[in-house]
Amino acid sequence: MSVAESIRGFWDDLFYSSLVQRLEQDLMLLRADLQQLRQDKDAVIGDLRSEKALLQAKVGMYELNINRRVGIDPSAKKADKPSFASFESPRVKTRWQAEQEAHDAQNEKELKEEAEAAAAAKV
Repeated sequence: MSVAESIRGFWDDLFYSSLVQRLEQDLMLLRADLQQLRQDKDAVIGDLRSEKALLQAKVGMYELNINRRVGIDPSAKKADKPSFASFESPRVKTRWQAEQEAHDAQNEKELKEEAEAAAAAKV
């Protein structure tokens, strides 16, 4: 073993072991602090949710009392809303489709007139 290696080993034994222990201890303290902060946050959130539920119950009670004094019955059944779930809008015709329908109507009219003229000629 060379002199440099022995000095490096002595230096590591002297400082790094305590440094590593100190860093590990700081890391454990930080983790404990973070865990405590999470627990505090969860406790605050739980308290706020329960307070919100309590306030909503009070507001609901006050609204119910006011509605009863005014004569509004909130428990009355409301009219059913119409459902447009099955509604299908009619297809928009293109100019070409409108032109075809007009042409087909004209052809039917001419055929009907020819049939009437043929029936009148037989009589």
